[in-house]
Amino acid sequence: MGFTKFFLYFFLLVIISSLSFWSIDHFLFSQTVLIPYFWLVFGFMATITLLVYLISVWGLKIGGDYQSHILLASITIRLLLSMVFILIYTQKVRVDSILFITNFFSVYLLFTVFEIYCLLRNLRHQIKK
Repeated sequence: MGFTKFFLYFFLLVIISSLSFWSIDHFLFSQTVLIPYFWLVFGFMATITLLVYLISVWGLKIGGDYQSHILLASITIRLLLSMVFILIYTQKVRVDSILFITNFFSVYLLFTVFEIYCLLRNLRHQIKK
């Protein structure tokens, strides 16, 4: 998968998922189901996904012995930055813990599954060569 396809799919994912979250919050439920500053969480995860994907693709392109180390490092970067974000967010904003967990991990899993899908498509093209 080339960069243009990835950016197109990424842009579509961000638009469709943000519209979905917005509609769920405004039309489906009578009370607020999104945490305060939800869009900050959403933007953070979108940015981290973009960063991790670019690092991973760079690691796949250079190949060699360090390919798996770079992939693992990018996944570790995602995990650590997410943990730091959770720590800072929960210290600054008072929020219901169950609501935060469902909101954060729904966005986290959405972007993680998308990233893994795109990386697997890149690996599939490498195996065919």
